[in-house]
Amino acid sequence: MKDSQEKLLQQLRRGNAQAFEAIFRAYYQPLYYYAFRFIPNSEVAEDLTQEVFLTLWEKKEKLLISTSLKAYLYASVKNRAINYLKQQYRQPIDLLSSEQLIFLPNNPEFPDQQELFEFIQKAVKTLPEKCRIIFHLSRNNGLTYNEIAEELGITKETVKTQIKIALQKLREMLGKYWDTLVLVGWVML
Repeated sequence: MKDSQEKLLQQLRRGNAQAFEAIFRAYYQPLYYYAFRFIPNSEVAEDLTQEVFLTLWEKKEKLLISTSLKAYLYASVKNRAINYLKQQYRQPIDLLSSEQLIFLPNNPEFPDQQELFEFIQKAVKTLPEKCRIIFHLSRNNGLTYNEIAEELGITKETVKTQIKIALQKLREMLGKYWDTLVLVGWVML
């Protein structure tokens, strides 16, 4: 297996389109599903996977792989997915669903839905990068602590600690709105 992968890589480096096609056929679908575990959006997962293969083809002559081809491709997808998540935190994300928003109290002391949404956005953006990514994978993607640990190559205890830090910081920042957000299900303790 290792010899056949090395031969494929050598052929790919020489610009052999059939070698590229063989790699694409062997790895596209598993890499797509791997990307989908990070970002459960079929279009985004497909785009990320295709970008990895496009880069593989464009940089074929300079390709230096110190691990196996499989490990290289999986690491490339993981890195692209994490970069995508980082970019998403620079943009507003839909933290409250419309079903949850209808249960927010109509109270003059409570901000309107748009104000609350913006307030939550600011609070989440203040989290350290690692906390934001782990919090997103847990709360928005629904991954378990074990799944997050496996995906990010960290321990389950690190995931627990980062979630705890995220919840503490968000509770401090969201203050009087925290209990309501817990009630509508945005924050699950």
